[in-house]
Amino acid sequence: MKKLLVIALLLCTSSAFAKYEDALKLFQENKFQESLAICAEDLVMANDFIPNSPNYKIRYLAAHNHWKLGNIESASIHFRKCMAIDKTKVDPYIDLALMLMEKNKFKEAASVAEDGLKVKDEAMLYWILGRVALFRGDYSRAKVLFEKANSIEAELYVSYNDLGIALMKLGKFGDANVAFSVAHAINPESPEINANMAYSLYKIGKSNEALPYAKKALELLPGNDRIQNLINKIEGK
Repeated sequence: MKKLLVIALLLCTSSAFAKYEDALKLFQENKFQESLAICAEDLVMANDFIPNSPNYKIRYLAAHNHWKLGNIESASIHFRKCMAIDKTKVDPYIDLALMLMEKNKFKEAASVAEDGLKVKDEAMLYWILGRVALFRGDYSRAKVLFEKANSIEAELYVSYNDLGIALMKLGKFGDANVAFSVAHAINPESPEINANMAYSLYKIGKSNEALPYAKKALELLPGNDRIQNLINKIEGK
C-alpha cells in the first residue's frame, strides 16, 4: 500500500512539472492570467514542504504573474512562501524587493533586501539597498553599497551606472565618469548610460568627447527632451 502511495505521488509530481512548463510558456507569451490559472489549478498547498515538490517553482511563477497583473499583495504572499519552502535561495528576496521598489515602497524593499543578505551575500541585494539610499538622498551610503555590489559582481552595469549617479551627486565628476565608463563598456546600447557618460564628460570640461555620447543616447531614445536639452547645453545653445 505504501509503495502504491509513493508511485501515485511521483506521478502527480511529474504531471505538476509538465503543467508548470505549460504555465511558463504562457507567461513568456505575456498571457499572465492564463498562466496563473494553470498555477492555481496545479498548486497543492499541503505539498509545500514535501521534498522535490514542484510548489516552489509554481509559487515563484505565480508570484511573477501576479506582479505583471498588478496584484502586489498576492505576489508578495507567493514570494514569501518560496522563501519558507527553500531557505537557501535568494531569488524571492531579490524579486520581492524589486517589486516593492518599483511601487515606491522603499522602506519595505530595504527590509526584504536586508533579510535576503542573511541568506546570501548577493550583489543585487546591495544594489537594491543602494537604490533606496539614492532615493533617500544618502549619497555617501549609496556609493558604499554600489561599490560592494560591484565587488561581488563585476558585470552588474546598473550598479556601476548608479554609482556614477551617486558620485555626481557628491560632486566627484571625474570618479563618476570612470564608473559610467565601466557601465558603458558592459552595456554600450543603453540610452541612460550614454547620456550619463555625456553629462559627466561635460562636467569635467570635455564637451567634444561628450557630444558623441549624447547624440548616441538620442539615437537610442529619439525625441527625449532631456537628452536634447543636454545636447543643446553641450553645444552651447
